[in-house]
Amino acid sequence: MIPVSPKFETRRMAINIVDNLANPTVLLPPLYLHINPASLQMSFTKKINRTQTFSAFVEEYWGEELDSLSCSGSTGGFMHEDLGLTTIERNKTAPFFKFQDILDIYRNNGNVYDDKGRVIQKGNIVISFYPDTWLGYFESFTYQEDATSPFRFTFDFVFKVEKSYTGV
Repeated sequence: MIPVSPKFETRRMAINIVDNLANPTVLLPPLYLHINPASLQMSFTKKINRTQTFSAFVEEYWGEELDSLSCSGSTGGFMHEDLGLTTIERNKTAPFFKFQDILDIYRNNGNVYDDKGRVIQKGNIVISFYPDTWLGYFESFTYQEDATSPFRFTFDFVFKVEKSYTGV
């Protein structure tokens, strides 16, 4: 087990930021998804270049692309203590706060800024979902609220994996 993953067995997905991969120091405590992902899929692709010559195709193999972790899920219901389920006051609910924290990690992609908006430290994003841990960066993150699932956001993200650790 690497030192940046949670020290206990958790069944929830955790996202945090560390400063350096050789000797990691946690820059941000783990943020846990309110509800586990509905789907989680790894994809592995090879770099292949195919060109056609006069007589045949020539294939060049260049190793592998970075692995991709695709995830989709939803937030918890936007439950306000005075109003119940709400969309108007959703920015005052716990699921919205947790989702906003994770969205901020995506928007900054692990960078730490000073008060003037300059990057002072490049962080590395860590996603842990027992028993696996992935280090890398977000490639895309989309979310929406629709009539089929009211009072919550559904989201999808693609995470490019630079290093992965599997096991207990």
